[in-house]
Amino acid sequence: MGKIIFRWIIILLAIALFAAIGPLRHKFLADSEKILGFAKRYINPSPAKEPASVKKAVQPADEAVALYCKDGSVMVGKLVKKTKDEYIIEWKGEETIVFANNVERVGSPKEALETKRVLSDEEISKFWPFNNDVVVRLTNRSILDAKITRVAKDKVSLVYSIDGGTAEQDIERSKIEYLIFKPVENAQSKSVEVTLKRLFPKMQSYKVGNITIYTDCDILWLNDCKEALNGAYTDIYLSFFPLFKDRRPQMQNFVVIFDDFIDFVEYAATDGVPGWAIAGYFDPEEHILYLFNVLFEALVGESGRAIDDFVESVESQVNSRYHIFIEGQMKSIKDKFWEAYAYFKDLYREATISTLRHEFTHEVLANWGLQNIQLSKMDKNGENREELIKRKEEFLKTKDYKKKASVIRSIARLKNQEEPIEAKAANSWLAEGIATYFETKPPGSKEDIWLYLYQDMAKNNSVYPFEAFAAYRMGSFPGVSSQAVYYLYAQSWAYVNFLMAKYPEQFMAYQEKMAAEKASGQEDVTWLLNVTAKDLRTLDAEFAQYMSQFEPAEDPSIEEFEKLYYMFND
Repeated sequence: MGKIIFRWIIILLAIALFAAIGPLRHKFLADSEKILGFAKRYINPSPAKEPASVKKAVQPADEAVALYCKDGSVMVGKLVKKTKDEYIIEWKGEETIVFANNVERVGSPKEALETKRVLSDEEISKFWPFNNDVVVRLTNRSILDAKITRVAKDKVSLVYSIDGGTAEQDIERSKIEYLIFKPVENAQSKSVEVTLKRLFPKMQSYKVGNITIYTDCDILWLNDCKEALNGAYTDIYLSFFPLFKDRRPQMQNFVVIFDDFIDFVEYAATDGVPGWAIAGYFDPEEHILYLFNVLFEALVGESGRAIDDFVESVESQVNSRYHIFIEGQMKSIKDKFWEAYAYFKDLYREATISTLRHEFTHEVLANWGLQNIQLSKMDKNGENREELIKRKEEFLKTKDYKKKASVIRSIARLKNQEEPIEAKAANSWLAEGIATYFETKPPGSKEDIWLYLYQDMAKNNSVYPFEAFAAYRMGSFPGVSSQAVYYLYAQSWAYVNFLMAKYPEQFMAYQEKMAAEKASGQEDVTWLLNVTAKDLRTLDAEFAQYMSQFEPAEDPSIEEFEKLYYMFND
C-alpha cells in the first residue's frame, strides 16, 4: 500500500509540475514568430501584479529652476511651491523641501547644467546644454561634448572646439557607454505626444534624448528598456556612421511599452496586428514602436506557488507519517522547477530585448530618412487621422465587448483606403536584414536560429539567387507561405552579415542610393552590383562561400527543449 501511495504522490506532483511548465515547453516547439523578428510568445493573459517593493518611476518635471545651495551643491527641478522660508521642488522624482536660508541664489537650469560634471538623462533631455547634437556618455558617466568625425572598429575620433581652434581625441569603443541624441521638438513630435496622451492617459512619459517612452511598467523594467534602446541607437549610428553623419532625425523616436498583456493585445488589434502572437511592432504610419513587457514572473511565479498549495492538499489526504517523505520529494522537484524558472526567465528577457532592438532599428532608419517603409497614403494631418484616433479612444475605453467588436470593424473600414500603396520603400531583405543584424549585441553576432535556418536552406539547395531574393519590395515578404517567410528572414540576416563583413563601405553607398532615389524595375539589383563591382554570379558565389565558413548550427528550439527535458529527468 505504501508503495502505491508513493507512486501516486510522485505522479500527481509530476502532473502538477508539468501542468505548470507545459505551456512554456510547447512554446519552444512552436517558436516560429521569432523568425519574423518579433519573438512570438504565448503568455498567460492574467495581468501581472507589481511587486510591493518596486517603486514606479516618476514623470520628469515640465518646468524647472536651479537652486544654488550654500554648501556648493546645485538642485535642478520643478518649482512646486515657494514660501518665505522654503522652496518645494520636484527633484529626482520626489517633492523635496529646501530651506531658504540654505539657498545662496536661484538661477536658470541650463546655466546650472553647464557646470555640472554628471547629468541625468532627464536634465539632458529637457535643457540640452551642449553644442553638438550627438554627445558621448562614457562608462564613468561623464559626457564628451564633441563632434564625432571618424568611427573605427575599436575607437571613435572626436573633435572639440576650443578658443577658436580645434583639438582631436580618440576614445576606445569599450569606454563608451552610449551616445545621446538631441531631442527633436517640432510639430510632428508634438502631434504624436498629444495622441499618446489621449490614448494612454494612465501611462507616464520619459524622455531620453531623442527617445520618448510611454509606459506603465515598473522602474526596473523601464531601466532595462532604456539601456536596450540607448545601446541599439548607439550601435546603429556608429555602425552606419557614414550614412548618419550628415543627416538629422525628423522627429522624436516614440516607444510605448505595455505592462499588461491584454492592454497590448487590445491596442494592437486597432492596428490590425495579432498582438497575442508577437512581443512588439513598429507602426510606420504613426511613427510609434509598441512593445509588451514579457513578464515571465507572472506566468511561472504563480505556478511555483501552486506547487506549494498542491503539496498541502496531498498531505491533508495521507497519513502524517508520509509527510516528511512528501516534503523531501517536493524539495527536489521545486529545486528543478526554479532552475527551469531562471532558465526561461533569461530566455524571455532576451527575446523581448531582441524584439525591442529589431523594431527600434526600423524606427531609427525611417526617422533618419534612410528607409522609407510607408505603407499607405492615409491623411495623417486631416480628418481620417483624427477620426481614427477617436475610434481608438472609444475602443480602449469601452468595457462592452460587443461594442468593442463594432468599433474595431469601423476602424478596419476606416483604414481600408482605396489609394495606391506607396512604391518608394526599402526592399524587404534590406529592411528586415538590417533589423535582424541589430537584434543582437554586438550587432551581427551569430544568431543560432537564423544561421540554422539558412544552413537548412543551403543543405536543400533552396538559397535564393540575389536577383530573385531582391524581388520583394514591400513589408515583410508579403504573399509567401509562413515557412518561406522564415527562410527569407534568415537569408536577409545572412546577406547583411556578408555585406557588412566583406563590403561595408559599398553596402552603405548602396543604402545611400536606395534612400535618395526610387528604383524602378531591377535598378536596385544593378546598384548593388555597381557598388561592389561584381556580377550576379560572382556575388552569389562569394555569399555562399562566406556563409560556408560557419560551423553547423543546431535547431535552438530543440536545444532549448532538451535543456528543460534534462533538468526534469536528470
